[in-house]
Amino acid sequence: MKKLYEPELLRRQLLWGAICGLLAMVLVPLAVIWLNSLSVMPGHNASLIVRNAVLDETGWPWQGLLALELVLAFAFGATVGLAVPPMEGSGRAVAVRTVLHLAVSSALYLGLCAVCGLWPGVWQGVLLLLGLYWFAYAVVWFLRYLHWRAEIQRLREGLGLASAWATSGLVQVCPLRAYFLLAAGVELGLPPLLRLLEHGSDFPVLTGLLYPYLLLPFFGFATGWSAGKRFGVAVLYPLFCGLLTVPWVFLLYNSSALFQVWMAAVPALTGNLLGALVKRRKERHHEA
Repeated sequence: MKKLYEPELLRRQLLWGAICGLLAMVLVPLAVIWLNSLSVMPGHNASLIVRNAVLDETGWPWQGLLALELVLAFAFGATVGLAVPPMEGSGRAVAVRTVLHLAVSSALYLGLCAVCGLWPGVWQGVLLLLGLYWFAYAVVWFLRYLHWRAEIQRLREGLGLASAWATSGLVQVCPLRAYFLLAAGVELGLPPLLRLLEHGSDFPVLTGLLYPYLLLPFFGFATGWSAGKRFGVAVLYPLFCGLLTVPWVFLLYNSSALFQVWMAAVPALTGNLLGALVKRRKERHHEA
């Protein structure tokens, strides 16, 4: 942990946190404007960047609500940006740090949802909001874990304690096995779990909207980006992500849900290509 407090590294960490916080201060008002565009405005003399429903409930002036919205946005973005490398220190330290960071960021996330007029009226809705955030958190945490394992592998290779993996070529299997297993676990395990959670509901919000249009593209892009940064272009991974959606299309849905193949494969391919581009630019920089 000592290296986290070295002036240069600490300065870069704080800078990254500030950048993420400022970016969130831009994105959150834009999201509120989009949410307002989906509803009929009741005629308040308020800015479009605050929710009129929240104004009615709190009785605050719109300037005060806007200030709270921006403060929470900056705090949440900075908290995400300041997340320290999760594998530093002992296993107990990693667990404690992860739980604390998840608790703080979850509280700020729920606060943002409330200010943006997304606070549900029942506890099941609160769990749904937290579940969406925790899913994204778990995916990113696991990808950072894979990055840490890759650093250990490179050190072992440099010391001659392990043979180097082949990390080039369009067709890669062995280096990507952790990504294949993660994709199989998420895409084969999540749909039936979500269907079980929404059992008895009139409309399948979880499996009909959130999974194919939000969770699946996010997962594909995030894992594709990580794989591209580590191993370059790997066409088998996007193809694998797309094929994994097929079994549940016919077991839980019907043939009209085959679009999920593209909702998984296209984001994974996009993330993989962008990650591979970043990897290539870094390699050229080191060569220069």
